[in-house]
Amino acid sequence: MLMWSRRDLLKAIPLAALPPALPKTGELPKVADAPQLFVDFDQVDVADNVVRTFYAAEKHPDNPVLRKEKPWEQDRGTWGSVIYDDEAQLFKAWYGGESGRLLPKGDGPRHVMCYATSADGVRWDRPRLGLYEVMGTRENNVVVGDDHHDGMGHWESTLKDPLDPDPQRLYKAIGWSSYDWDGPLSGIYTMISADGLRWTHTPEPVFHFHPRPNTQDLGPVGDAQSMMIDTLRRRYVAFLRRSPDRAMSVSTDFVHWTPPAVSIRGRDGEQGNTVYNNVGFVYGDRYLGFLTYFNRAPRNPLLTIRLLTSRDGERWERPDTGAPLIGSGSIGDVDRFTNMLTGAPPIRVGNRLYIYYRAMANRHTLATESAKTRDYEAKDIPLKNGGLCLATLRVDGFASLDGGYDGGLVTTKQFVFTGSTLKVKAKANFGQVVVEVLDEKGKSAPGFKREMCEPMQADSVDNPIRWRGTSLADLRGKTVRLRFYLTNARLYSYRITA
Repeated sequence: MLMWSRRDLLKAIPLAALPPALPKTGELPKVADAPQLFVDFDQVDVADNVVRTFYAAEKHPDNPVLRKEKPWEQDRGTWGSVIYDDEAQLFKAWYGGESGRLLPKGDGPRHVMCYATSADGVRWDRPRLGLYEVMGTRENNVVVGDDHHDGMGHWESTLKDPLDPDPQRLYKAIGWSSYDWDGPLSGIYTMISADGLRWTHTPEPVFHFHPRPNTQDLGPVGDAQSMMIDTLRRRYVAFLRRSPDRAMSVSTDFVHWTPPAVSIRGRDGEQGNTVYNNVGFVYGDRYLGFLTYFNRAPRNPLLTIRLLTSRDGERWERPDTGAPLIGSGSIGDVDRFTNMLTGAPPIRVGNRLYIYYRAMANRHTLATESAKTRDYEAKDIPLKNGGLCLATLRVDGFASLDGGYDGGLVTTKQFVFTGSTLKVKAKANFGQVVVEVLDEKGKSAPGFKREMCEPMQADSVDNPIRWRGTSLADLRGKTVRLRFYLTNARLYSYRITA
């Protein structure tokens, strides 16, 4: 089991804390206290004799960490999200359950939304809230009952909002409702709450499954949705299904939204819901995201979680990572076939990122195929077998640039130096990282030559780089480049601190 000290736990912070604003078009970036990653080469000018490595997250050995223990938690999809509430010093989870009652036509179960808290993100408590009667008792942790739309909704993203000053709108959520399937009331809804427990829903869909002709209805969109609170641009972003692509819409007030526009295009050979779902989040001065990818092989249909990147929050890229960030498990594992994203950002705990995902051992049906033509009937073991799982990754550890014993060199593009200390995340405990600062003409800046740098020889997530007899504070406001010399070392990121 993963363990950490009380000191590390107190360092747990949401990654969407307010960061610096985006630079204006044409300006040189000001690299401040934000990690510069190597998931893309946007800030790299030269990469010589290095290779880029992408990493998979490490799955928790006790997955699923949030299991279906209560009778009303038995929902096969286990949709939901997990946040860390810095004020309450608690992890909070909202996730799917079932009320035990059937839909009016008797053709499926009614859903509820459950709530749980945790001090460590692994062991969970289910408060007895008394808000709804479910299965004959109010001694439960249900926060959205099956009275809303006959329980036909599921809420992928539930987030605490750092932007909205109104305390009655502190928590926000976005979800899908199948209510009124053939009519105008099926689609994507939002809801708000002051405490994350008592919720108010929009009366009509924000995005319609069936937009009404000659109206301002936005759509059509399907299910598989999520939300980002964009603290860089101070806006809300809805990620939506528009098969075979993914679309996004933005809002500055969580009420009025722009028409959905394609943000991730399906590639040649990708059909239907191959690009299944996506979520984005602010990471320092840029954006990252996760994609649920549906490999629709008839006998082995795997859903895995892959990395997305974006510089502006508008254009989203799928880097060629080789392997998924979170892949399918082996025979006997809870995530044998189905891994899907949850609708919240990763959470930093100490020097690790906590990435929650939902998993099932069952195969996902190929929804566009009829049961008669399907290569399998998805008659696996009963579907109520999944839960919310946890995988972890070192901070900034999505990708690295690696240099062997014959040496590698990485030179950044120009940027405006704004701080006094350069810190790097690298694995160099059996090698070294040496840094040289170049001026705007590409020459070694006085006092910051390679020979004057004290080699970094550690496996560190925040190692300061020093030069003998000089201070980086002398470079404030100047245009510089950094040149990293890697010897048997992996470089994950760098940042400039005050």
